[in-house]
Amino acid sequence: MTDDEKRKFTRIPFQTQIRVTCGDRTLVSHGLKNIGLGGAFVELQDVIPPGSPCLLEIDLIGAASLLRIQVEGDVVRCEDDGIAIKFTRIDLDSLIHLRHLIKVHAEDPSVINDEYERHLLEVTVTPPRSE
Repeated sequence: MTDDEKRKFTRIPFQTQIRVTCGDRTLVSHGLKNIGLGGAFVELQDVIPPGSPCLLEIDLIGAASLLRIQVEGDVVRCEDDGIAIKFTRIDLDSLIHLRHLIKVHAEDPSVINDEYERHLLEVTVTPPRSE
């Protein structure tokens, strides 16, 4: 069974600034090999051991604003070209932005709403963050 067949959620590639904070280390990347509602593969050269909790911050830069997706997760795999993170907690605003990002770039946007509803059962969704 391939990784694509095992996945529960549609994944898309995306290029933007990403910060991964694990403990006292913050690493910056400019590429996501893929991202979905349940996790992401961040292109990094640094090693972060599997099982490490982390905070992922993804900047979505638009013509008139800067939106940021913040999501907590655990590193599930570390490879030569990056790390795989399974999402464990996300605030509602970030979840809505992530859903929209994936829907806009997905090959089949019609499946994203069903994936979104399933995702609400698998991750802790917190109230929107106040800034």
